[in-house]
Amino acid sequence: MTRQGPITVCILSSLLLAAAGSASAFEIRTGKWQVETEMRNPMSPQPQVETTTECITEDSFDPAQAMMEGGGCTVTDKQDSADSISWKFKCGGNGMPESSGEGKFVTRGKTASGEMQMSMVLNGQTMTITNSWKGHYLGAKCD
Repeated sequence: MTRQGPITVCILSSLLLAAAGSASAFEIRTGKWQVETEMRNPMSPQPQVETTTECITEDSFDPAQAMMEGGGCTVTDKQDSADSISWKFKCGGNGMPESSGEGKFVTRGKTASGEMQMSMVLNGQTMTITNSWKGHYLGAKCD
């Protein structure tokens, strides 16, 4: 399956979060990427794994900024460079449970990887969800 749009659609698709951030110097190679996303949470005995193919059309993106689309979160301690970005976040309000976490994403030319952990309290118990990503570049041309 090929999806059009930034890789962050895949990265953040399993989260209902948002966070504010500023423009990033983080860069990624444009073209076709295959991305494996693994989500681990205490409610599933096995990790949920999804592999997608994405067309990256912009040479930079900011996962922390992409989280802003849902509203209700703030980013703290965001750090970025040409090949990595990390951030911490806090969310809550507007009917959503309070949550917090941190993420990191790294690209090395034709490979990329990352992880984000989020903790929230539901019914008096803390639940931690971990998403991890592995991507590899398939080529400059998108189908």
